[in-house]
Amino acid sequence: MNNLTNTASSPEEFIQRIQDTLEESKVVFLAALLAEEKKAQDTEILDIRECADIFDYIMITSGDNPAQLKAIARNIEDKLSVQGYEPTKKEGKQGDIWFLLDYGDFIVHIIDAKAREFYNLEELWSRAYFVPEHQWTEALSS
Repeated sequence: MNNLTNTASSPEEFIQRIQDTLEESKVVFLAALLAEEKKAQDTEILDIRECADIFDYIMITSGDNPAQLKAIARNIEDKLSVQGYEPTKKEGKQGDIWFLLDYGDFIVHIIDAKAREFYNLEELWSRAYFVPEHQWTEALSS
C-alpha cells in the first residue's frame, strides 16, 4: 500500500508520506496497548506492506470468552474514536467469537483463542514482519 518513493511527486510529499506512515503505525500500536488494557492475550502486530497491498498492518489478539472479546473491541473502538479514528467497517456482536475492526490502513482481529488456533492467521501471513512488542512502546513514547 505504501510505495512511497514511486508515488511522491516531491521531496516534501515524500517526507509527509513517511510521517503519515509513522503516525499510522503509532495508531495500530496504540490499539495493541488498548487491547492489553482489557487483558488480551498473545497480541501480535504484523506489518504486511511487503507482501500485500490490502492493508499496511494486521493486529491479532485473543481473549477467553465472548464478553472479554467484546470488551477488548469496545475499548479499542472507544479510545481510538476519542483520538479521531473511526473504523470504516466492523464485524461482531455480543456472543461472537471473532470481532473485526477495519481502520482502512490497518485491521484488528479480536478472536477467541481456540478459533485463533484453528484459523491460524499468523501462518496465513507468515511472510509478514512481526513487529516486536518493545517497538510499540518505544514508538508511542517518542
